[in-house]
Amino acid sequence: MLAGHFGVSGMVKAWRPELPLGVLLVASQAPDLLFLPLAAAGVEGLEPVAGHSGYGSLLINAPYSHALLSAALLCTLLGLLVHLAARNRWGPDAGWIVGAVVFSHWLLDLLVHRPDIAVLPGGAGGLPYLGLGLWESPLLAALVEGTLVVAGTVLYAWRTLRDHPHRTRAVLYSLGVALLLVGSFLWDLLG
Repeated sequence: MLAGHFGVSGMVKAWRPELPLGVLLVASQAPDLLFLPLAAAGVEGLEPVAGHSGYGSLLINAPYSHALLSAALLCTLLGLLVHLAARNRWGPDAGWIVGAVVFSHWLLDLLVHRPDIAVLPGGAGGLPYLGLGLWESPLLAALVEGTLVVAGTVLYAWRTLRDHPHRTRAVLYSLGVALLLVGSFLWDLLG
């Protein structure tokens, strides 16, 4: 769902153009950015699902970076950081918005993941793992993710072309974002 997360960033950027796209892209991937060093250390990782291949065919073992409580703490931490550092430049609610983008990652993962998302870090408390399993229907999952990509791309391009004072730069920005979103979607599908 890499591309779907990026699509959310494009939609938010269209709604709140004063927020830097780079900040929104990082916010949308914050749990995955936390996952990378944990996976490199062998604490978390990816496992193939028996009988599946291609899009959505991995079981994600991320009981720390993707746990519900971890997502809540990460969105609070990054939202607070943005609030303290940039509220005067990006608006008084910028921290709330960036925090919501961080948490949107968890919500989208809940939709597509198989039940592999811990509630508490490390699966503490023996609570059941969560996940609605949309990846079990790859075509439907791709349709949902594709919709997020198209919405993010179109809204970002519309807002950028409408508001940017330099038409050539606006076209280039829009093409760059379209390439990022569509390219990441193709990466997800062909992954």
